[in-house]
Amino acid sequence: MEHKFSLAFLTVKDISPIDMVRVASETGYDCVGLRLFPAGTDGPYSILTDRSEQRDVRSALNDTGIQVADVEVIRIGESFRPETFLPFLEVCSYLGAKHVLVVGDDLNRTRLIDNYGAFLAKASEFELSGDLEFMPWTAVPTVSDCLEIVQAVNTANAGLLVDALHWDRSDQSIHALKQIPESLVNYIQLCDAPRLLNPTTDQLIHTARSERLCPGSGEIDLVGMLSALPQGKVYSVEVPRESESSRLSPRERAEEALFCAKSVVDRVVQTNIIC
Repeated sequence: MEHKFSLAFLTVKDISPIDMVRVASETGYDCVGLRLFPAGTDGPYSILTDRSEQRDVRSALNDTGIQVADVEVIRIGESFRPETFLPFLEVCSYLGAKHVLVVGDDLNRTRLIDNYGAFLAKASEFELSGDLEFMPWTAVPTVSDCLEIVQAVNTANAGLLVDALHWDRSDQSIHALKQIPESLVNYIQLCDAPRLLNPTTDQLIHTARSERLCPGSGEIDLVGMLSALPQGKVYSVEVPRESESSRLSPRERAEEALFCAKSVVDRVVQTNIIC
């Protein structure tokens, strides 16, 4: 089975989108992930409104054959209005993106489901999926919470995004992963991290956004996790390493992360063959 790998935004967040595309191509990735909206205190990102930059990025994509796997990030809070994100969806479509990363920040579960469904209806007009990511500090903290919401929406372009770090630091449930229907998984985020006992929210967020490890170099059960998930999906390699950015260039970080990710996926393949 051929596996596709995507260079996630956070892995090389210190370079421009056009350079991300070039680095992805030069280091052997198939796809790239781009960020148009801030996830927290980052941004803003000029590619959302700069038509010249959008044209340059699309030209680089066409020249290299790199595809845009996913675009970040839509946050659904209490005052969410899906129609305000039409310009975002238009840019996603222009760049040929397939998936939009969605974060749930509304503790009112019924309203969150309704707004998620409304966003998916808009996204479907642009042939985009909306992939809900669970994170332990958000209103969607676990795999089971995420699956409940995605299945409640019951829309063809709904997706459930598993990030190795967030799975490890929520419930680490292999059983919960096995309950996810294959049709709901479009891509999977790979990284690693050391064991962290009783982390604070600030520690969780800092690690997620700034200090992860290459797959296979930490303590997350990546083989167990990937073996429980559908095969043949895009693997988004998300390894921000701010502390090493002065020592390693973006290209070196991307290349090392991809090598490690492929090694882990190969181990999963071999484990499944033996089993």
